[in-house]
Amino acid sequence: MPEKTVTRSFRIYESAFSALEEEARKRNVSLNMLVNQLFLSFANFDMYFQKFGMLKISKVAYRRTLKAVPDQEIVEAATEVAQNSARVVLLTRYGTLSLAGLLEYLKSLADYAYWFEYNEVVSSERKRVVTLTHSLGKKFSLFMTAYSKSLFEQINMNPKLTSTEDSITITL
Repeated sequence: MPEKTVTRSFRIYESAFSALEEEARKRNVSLNMLVNQLFLSFANFDMYFQKFGMLKISKVAYRRTLKAVPDQEIVEAATEVAQNSARVVLLTRYGTLSLAGLLEYLKSLADYAYWFEYNEVVSSERKRVVTLTHSLGKKFSLFMTAYSKSLFEQINMNPKLTSTEDSITITL
């Protein structure tokens, strides 16, 4: 069922309006759809990340930075970030640490931070399989494996985690 919408009017700078119109044309979507996506991005992601001092960085810069860091330090950093920043975002956004909230959080990282593509299926063995595909290389897979492991440990789960150079798979 589609989410209920509301009608509102806003005053915005002409330059912002022109930029939004141009971007909507480029994406081949209506201006209304683009603005709704921007509002959702803020409400579901940016608002929380701004509160906790997180920043957006280009994939090229992040990939290059990861290449320079030893594997053990990547694992330690991923674990620390999951136990601190991610935990705070989850509790602030969902009020509790749960599987549903954790999976929504991962979807938000895909939809709004563009860390990876999120895909979820139920296997023939009736297991939930989440695949996170990315273009950041094996060091990011290492980061995401440690990050995911730490996130799931916080909800007392120990899923099977496997990785390749461009993906990690979480089997629940």
